[in-house]
Amino acid sequence: MGDKRIDFGILDFNTYEDYLESYTTKQDKQYLRRKDVIAKYLKLGYRATSAPYDAAEFKRRQFLAMNAIRPKTSDEQYFSRYLSPNNKDPVLLQFKEREFPIYSKILATIVFTMYTDNKGSEISAYIDLGMSWANTTRQAYNHANWKGIYEGRAHLRPMPHHLSYRNAQYNVFYHTDSDNFKVVHDDRYGLMFMHKGDHKYLPVGGHDNPFNRNVNRSTVISPKYGSVIFYDHALRKKV
Repeated sequence: MGDKRIDFGILDFNTYEDYLESYTTKQDKQYLRRKDVIAKYLKLGYRATSAPYDAAEFKRRQFLAMNAIRPKTSDEQYFSRYLSPNNKDPVLLQFKEREFPIYSKILATIVFTMYTDNKGSEISAYIDLGMSWANTTRQAYNHANWKGIYEGRAHLRPMPHHLSYRNAQYNVFYHTDSDNFKVVHDDRYGLMFMHKGDHKYLPVGGHDNPFNRNVNRSTVISPKYGSVIFYDHALRKKV
């Protein structure tokens, strides 16, 4: 069954390559040069008192550590319990898919959504999905009606208190930090959001950016919501 002791240090690394890199010295790079040769050298245990994990063991250790830090969750706290089995709206299904990892602190997600109001004004916002659910649970002021959203009676609409809100017709912009993210305005890279737990920057502009690896961007289209963009940030530590 393998050693079940928890190695929380393994959560410091996003990939197995990052993990092996932590064992690499300048001398290794100078004399061995090739990464595959360095990797073989490290796996033999010459660098440390014990050999680094192989790729399979690295994944197993990550799984054990992530399970150890996950808070206990119950299906009863998920608003998707109000989603009809016949409702196949792609955006609602994407919300549902993210419930467990967000409640378990495995994932943090920002949603970009927009709509045109009855005056013809285009209104958009970046929304901290986890905070939106939390606000509904604690009945915060101007909270979203997630029960109604999943039942199909309500919409997730941009609001001025969201991370970033824009009303194009009136040239109105609001930026507000959330429970999980801090709004960052960078002269070079534009609007970004910093996760408050691991301090990683999440770019949302879509152009080349050294922080692109911190976020997985996907676009989902539905008849009800149009195009909705999900920015998913994988958390490696308990936050």
